[in-house]
Amino acid sequence: MRFWVCTPLVLSLVSSAIQADPVRDSAEARKRLDAFAKHQKMLQTSPYKALEWTFVGPVTATGRISDVEAIPGKPTTIYVGAASGGVFKTEDDGATWLPIFENQASAVIGDIAIAPSDPNTVWVGTGEANILRSSMAGTGVYKSTDGGKTFKHMGLTDSQHIARILVHPQNPNIVYVAVPGHEYGYNKERGVYKTTDGGRTWNQVFFKDEKTGVIDLALDPQHPDTLYAGTAERLRKKWNDPVATPQSGIYKTTDGGKTWRPLTNGLPDFSKGECERIGISVCASKPNVVYTVINSNGALVFRSDDFGEHWKQVEGNDKMKNVFPDYGWYFGQIRVDPNDPDDLFVIGLVPYRSKDGGKTWETFRGSHVDYHGMWIDPQNSNNILVTNDGGLMISHDGLATFKDPNNLPIAQLYNVAITQTAEKIIAYSSRQDTGAWRGEITIGTDKKITWTDWKGAPGDEAGRHAVDPTNENLLYYVNRYGGGPFMVDYSKSPPARKTIAPKFEDGTAKRAQWVSPIVVSPADPNRILFGAQFVFVSDDQGGAWRKASPDLTNFDPQKQGNIPFSTLFAIAESPLKKGVIWAGTDDGNVQVTQNDGATWTNVSAGLPKDRFIAWLEASRSAEGTAYVVVNGKRNDDFETYVYKTEDFGSTWKSIKSNLPGGSANVIKEDPANPKILYLGTDLGVYVTTDGGKRWETLGSKLPTVYVHDIAINTKENVMIIATHGRGCFAIPLDAIRTAAASPARLLIANRDG
Repeated sequence: MRFWVCTPLVLSLVSSAIQADPVRDSAEARKRLDAFAKHQKMLQTSPYKALEWTFVGPVTATGRISDVEAIPGKPTTIYVGAASGGVFKTEDDGATWLPIFENQASAVIGDIAIAPSDPNTVWVGTGEANILRSSMAGTGVYKSTDGGKTFKHMGLTDSQHIARILVHPQNPNIVYVAVPGHEYGYNKERGVYKTTDGGRTWNQVFFKDEKTGVIDLALDPQHPDTLYAGTAERLRKKWNDPVATPQSGIYKTTDGGKTWRPLTNGLPDFSKGECERIGISVCASKPNVVYTVINSNGALVFRSDDFGEHWKQVEGNDKMKNVFPDYGWYFGQIRVDPNDPDDLFVIGLVPYRSKDGGKTWETFRGSHVDYHGMWIDPQNSNNILVTNDGGLMISHDGLATFKDPNNLPIAQLYNVAITQTAEKIIAYSSRQDTGAWRGEITIGTDKKITWTDWKGAPGDEAGRHAVDPTNENLLYYVNRYGGGPFMVDYSKSPPARKTIAPKFEDGTAKRAQWVSPIVVSPADPNRILFGAQFVFVSDDQGGAWRKASPDLTNFDPQKQGNIPFSTLFAIAESPLKKGVIWAGTDDGNVQVTQNDGATWTNVSAGLPKDRFIAWLEASRSAEGTAYVVVNGKRNDDFETYVYKTEDFGSTWKSIKSNLPGGSANVIKEDPANPKILYLGTDLGVYVTTDGGKRWETLGSKLPTVYVHDIAINTKENVMIIATHGRGCFAIPLDAIRTAAASPARLLIANRDG
């Protein structure tokens, strides 16, 4: 069969055929699937598989949902795709949910599609297309033919992010996929892909260039060979959000993707490079009516009444300008009622609705802000589902009223800090778009772990918390981009909060990460360390600060945009000697001081260059021993990088050993035994009892999760992890310490496994 590949030469009505070979995954992409397969095997053979993880919240205030689909005519059967928490299904209108996509190679969801001709055929595209700062890369598309009971990987692994999946209305074997491209690099996999055999083979039927991704795709259900593609340059830099470029445009095919041509009549001049993102929607009952929303210094809404041949900006567009704020690249969704061509929705920071084809607009009451997905029942337009950064809205009366179920465990956490208390542990965390939270976790005498739902706490959606290990009432925290720090004393009623921020002298501007480090020194609980581009130290609980370092980053004025870059992300101080401080930057530096900041040494040689230093851990075994985790996601690199030094960073040794692969995020040394290390990655948690010579997966009943932080309670010997997508989980550690004390038992367990 011959397919047409779109190049700059064929974006017109008259095109010449180009033979396209079926798309095959690259070796680099297959490595990620191989890593997951090895991870699954390790789960089955781990000597610690009898240990079980317990979910410990939070649930209240559901996290970001990127897409939602339901069965037409049966709107109580709903599928939701969490931005980084997998897919959940309900058959009772949200009263109960079943996780149906939690043990795959990726938990980050871009789009879901249900075949119109077969509701048991469900497609899931991994890799959120909104590319917020905490978005993750997916591993392609997956298919279920039994209503989500089982899924099979169907390729397109190199896509990394999926914006839209469309299934032919009569033939479920014909599927189109819109791919915006890699988040952190240009790549040839951008465009539109098509399969005619249910996903066994794919062909790239639209490709303009390595910069041009397809961010939205709409299909005419009455003429299913007619599709509309919205393009944009979907690229994030370490120091900049996505920006407007000339890569944006709208293209149309009437022959199932063989040929495409640009649509321009009445639309803005995309060559000026003023557009960040495009959304498209076709009215199912009257497909000559097509709408587009163009993010260009606000939301510009256009309507076509002749299948896209001519466009006109809607009359009431002026009221719509603010639906996309200065981060409009994050939104871009437009929907038209499938049964009414004049009933129109644009969802962004807030949702807007027009019932007269765009002449007048009004906001409709929502459950949160930042809207990303919408489904309208083609058999009954009163059934409407809407998603945002706070979860899901369910309406069966055309949005006159709605309910928002708060029972989905999909919290995107950045950190976790816990009290060193017995029986009842207090945990704190920053949670994407829903502020900071505080929960109680109870450890019974039989080591049974229970919890009560979390409540709001000091802090905001990003940052970190730190608890005084000797006084559970003292909490320190820092907000997004280094706001603060602050201290809260819970011994007061109400809790007493005060700002303890250090001063930036000589007019120097603070340059701090979205998630900035704040640490209580393990050598002295009165000592607080905070990082921006400098390390600050306070020896009196934040009463007075001193700048303990110069700028430790590789600051380059040419690499400064609208996101702080060249900042500190990791700080650690030796538990054995106060004044031995390690600092890691987002631009690849590891620096160390042995004299409390008087002098610093850059010890990055031997580590991967220009990578994000995700974690530093100072050892309890010796002053010069430390561990570093390096994360390459922002370099389009998904290798596992974990290293150890025993000479203050003069040399580094990789302790990756038998780890299967995948990005690592955090490493912790066991407080009781320095040979025991715990590693959190994008797949789960691993443990070694011999200092990194051999790793095992830790525990069972943990879904595929992005583990961002690890905390250990020494009174109860319990670990609590923060995941970016599925909240917190806890597990007891006694069995691991027993195994470390009896290596023969571990060898037998490994052999028998």
